[in-house]
Amino acid sequence: MLELNVNPKVNNSCPICGNIGQRVKDITVDYQVENINDINLHGEQFFICLTPECETGYYSQNGKVIGQGQLKNKIWFKKNISSPIPVCYCANVMEEEILYHVAEAQCCSTLDDTKKHTGAITGCECITKNPAGV
Repeated sequence: MLELNVNPKVNNSCPICGNIGQRVKDITVDYQVENINDINLHGEQFFICLTPECETGYYSQNGKVIGQGQLKNKIWFKKNISSPIPVCYCANVMEEEILYHVAEAQCCSTLDDTKKHTGAITGCECITKNPAGV
């Protein structure tokens, strides 16, 4: 679950939807943004927009907005994304794969079984590959 990082001295409201976002590290934004050289990101604090209906991916405290279409990876909790929906960004495991192993193949009945069969939650690149950086 995402944890809100609220600091009254920092404007961490999305300029598009106005809702509070979650602070993300520079390394996450640097990895996620397509054509990073076209956007000056240095010296700004970025947040991920947590509103499922909002098209904003990241935004800065200075009002810079990076849309979901500018990101390498889909943000899993956004409403307007199409399948496949990522469950584990590190191992590139999609929702359909988890559902297959649990419901159709019926080979997984625990989290450990699912991790063993799919490789989900076994990576260590979440800070870059997961758009939320976690």
